[in-house]
Amino acid sequence: MVRLKRGRNTVIRPELYVQETLELWVIDLSWTKIVEIEKPNIKDVVLIQGLPGLGLVGKLTVDYIVTELKLKKFAELYSNNLMLPDGKAGVIINMYGVFELPRYEFFYHKTPNDDLVFLAGNTQPVSWAQYEVSEKVLKYLIENFGVKLVIAACGTVARGRDREVFIASNDEDLLKEWATKYGLRISSEGTITGAAGLLPGLAKLYGIKGVSLMGPVGQIYPDPIAAKLLLQLLDKMFNLNLD
Repeated sequence: MVRLKRGRNTVIRPELYVQETLELWVIDLSWTKIVEIEKPNIKDVVLIQGLPGLGLVGKLTVDYIVTELKLKKFAELYSNNLMLPDGKAGVIINMYGVFELPRYEFFYHKTPNDDLVFLAGNTQPVSWAQYEVSEKVLKYLIENFGVKLVIAACGTVARGRDREVFIASNDEDLLKEWATKYGLRISSEGTITGAAGLLPGLAKLYGIKGVSLMGPVGQIYPDPIAAKLLLQLLDKMFNLNLD
């Protein structure tokens, strides 16, 4: 779908001392579709995202939880900004020969204390669309269920033999609290790229606390050891009863 956005710009031509008003048209070619499978009875959710990234740590973590707990999927997000890993448009073929579009998948899980939403996916948006897609995820969940916390599960480069989980947050008090409570190492300086940084980063603009939990990636790829550390941590935080 092509949407045209209309705006105005004023141009002053000194040589004629004439002020002209020009109409500007910007073509928006982005396309995103959220398909709802069901409307779960959840509210004020904790969003935990695990998308492909360094060491596939986040993806391994969330995919394991979804499989182990047999979580129900309630929505899918499709977008022309979700490309194949090589940056091309196309479909992904599974081991049975069935293909599907790149997508995000939303799963839910209720615990005695929290309603959890797990965001899984087989790719990430192209770099120039990361903000747009991340905001669509947040807005969908905020408008339909409410969101009280955003957690990004991801990997970070391990230094030496360190196998500690690192933490960074958009809220200093929460950062210090969790670092002390769960024995996490505060990540100092650097960057967090992709959805692992943007989802909790954008959450702050909506008054929502956000955290990035980073498993230490070593020499193997993907890194199941780093994912296991995050699984143990999330299990402890939310009483998931994982094996």
